[in-house]
Amino acid sequence: MSSCKVVLTGGPCGGKTESLKIFRDQLIKSGKSVVSVEETASSLLQLNYMPGTNISTFDFQNLLFKIQFLKEYFNENKTDIILCDRGLLDGKVYISDDDFQKLLFQNKVEEQNIASTYDVALYFKSIAYEYPEDFTLKRIYETAEIGMIRDKKCKEIWKKKIIPYNYDNLKGFEEKKQSIYNSLITYLNNYKNSQSYNLSDYYSEEYIDFMLKGIENILSNNEVSNDIKIKTRRLIK
Repeated sequence: MSSCKVVLTGGPCGGKTESLKIFRDQLIKSGKSVVSVEETASSLLQLNYMPGTNISTFDFQNLLFKIQFLKEYFNENKTDIILCDRGLLDGKVYISDDDFQKLLFQNKVEEQNIASTYDVALYFKSIAYEYPEDFTLKRIYETAEIGMIRDKKCKEIWKKKIIPYNYDNLKGFEEKKQSIYNSLITYLNNYKNSQSYNLSDYYSEEYIDFMLKGIENILSNNEVSNDIKIKTRRLIK
């Protein structure tokens, strides 16, 4: 079975996480087998990782990348659709270009290879544009201006993969969500297997050992508790 890998992207407060669950349930009801890959950054932050405090910002992004990679790798070819709340290239939004290239180098991956493993991207425009005050209330550590900058970066990163569709945040989340879902269904109805590559086409089982060892090195080199380390390992599935 060749899986269609779909990435949900866009700036903060765009509705990605809520839509991921809804899309998954709707697709399953339609008869599709679906695996959802939840946002790794949120999972790590919920474990009490604090970039710049108990882990360096670069190591946080590196750990995130490795875990996200493994979650996608282990679910390839086991389901009709893989839905990813952000993808491996979204790290470019949160660190400098130089640091992202350093991250790719340390992980021995090529950006074009990674990009080729995604079939399609669903872009969720941040509410920072239309509702800056609401955005600020929800994202107390980010300004609406930062939200818009990050949104534009996400759109630029995935522009070759984004499905064209029309919606407006001003018309409400339900209409936005339905518009994006309808476009996804249209895409899936025309989808043909093997339109994209798999991570396993580029990276062997030996490489997976390299990634797992890299995770252990990051955990050892940063001041995270043993409890957090144990819970971090559980994210890989």
